[in-house]
Amino acid sequence: MININNKSGYAIISVIVVLVIIFAAVIYSGIFSGNNSYTAAVENENIILIRGFSVNSESAGINTSAKGTVFIRGSEGVPENVQIVAGVEIDPGDWGGVAFYIPDGWHISGITSSFPENKSGAMPPEYYVSAWTTAGTGYNWSTMVEVGRDRTFTPVGGGTGTVLIDLVPVENSESVNAKAPGILVSVGSDEKDGINICGTDSIEIPVFL
Repeated sequence: MININNKSGYAIISVIVVLVIIFAAVIYSGIFSGNNSYTAAVENENIILIRGFSVNSESAGINTSAKGTVFIRGSEGVPENVQIVAGVEIDPGDWGGVAFYIPDGWHISGITSSFPENKSGAMPPEYYVSAWTTAGTGYNWSTMVEVGRDRTFTPVGGGTGTVLIDLVPVENSESVNAKAPGILVSVGSDEKDGINICGTDSIEIPVFL
């Protein structure tokens, strides 16, 4: 009886081992075969142009800056979407902050901001971001996104963060062409002879082919 039980036990163990091997083979095949359901992410899809930029307010003697990248997506050389990704730092004594001037012919489809990050007692990020649009026509820049700018000339307390701005062309607009101005980024503030100056330093980023 003892010998029979041992043989039965060995047989059961052998069956289990075979099943485990088969199961492992099936899993391995599913992971590494070309017929699995996993779809790899597409990198830089439809990117036709990438522009880096960096600007700081050294002329005003304060530590406000913006540094980032502009991604232009489109087809056949025609821009269809612009994405601005910028890291910003605003000096505690600066009321001018950082501003992004958007060329005529483009519409802001989304704004995401983390400024000011990890700052105790600060208001929510949306408190420090605002978008303005010109009332008339004929301006080179029709829309402006301000981060950490106070129009009463009062510093917001400074800080750092990341800003993401998405743009799409205005329908039937004729302004999206090589002759259109680029995206203008200005930083800082100052006072001279009793006059408040906003955007002491700036950089224009050409984004059209």
